[in-house]
Amino acid sequence: MVDIWSAMIGGATGVIGSVIGAAVNELLRRSNRIESYSAKIFDKRLAAYEALFEHMHKGYDVASEVMSDESLSPDEERHAIISVVIQDIAQFSDANELYLDDELRAHCVATFMGAEDVLAVTDEAEREVLRGAVRKMFSEARRMIREDSGVAGINRLLKRVARPKLSGEFIDYLRAQRRALGRRD
Repeated sequence: MVDIWSAMIGGATGVIGSVIGAAVNELLRRSNRIESYSAKIFDKRLAAYEALFEHMHKGYDVASEVMSDESLSPDEERHAIISVVIQDIAQFSDANELYLDDELRAHCVATFMGAEDVLAVTDEAEREVLRGAVRKMFSEARRMIREDSGVAGINRLLKRVARPKLSGEFIDYLRAQRRALGRRD
């Protein structure tokens, strides 16, 4: 009787071991597949974010001109110029929606909206407030692109590993200005 129980327990243990082994094997196979795709996806995401970063810088250059060049006609030229910039960013964002965060895409498209109206305001203080709003949106977009792309995290990790001792008169001045403004950039 003991031999029968031993055989049954041994057989059950073998079956359970086989099931567990198959489950672990499947988990490892899926994990390897995810790892092989993640590098490719990361590369594509990074390329999309790099291109978005570039589109935003070009857009900021144009928006800066629109916000300062008084020779442009208020309605037609300024609106047409900034519309091209906004449409370019929107089309790029839509074409890369698979890799770019939806909320960040919306923020980037909205960043330069209203830049064409800055010079229509007659009060110089109010103009500067509007210019500041565009600059702030642009600065936030750059920060979010760095964060969501993973570049900011990797840069922080590399700084912890390498522990660079960057200093100099200008760098010290920049750090003092950032501290005065309460920023950590």
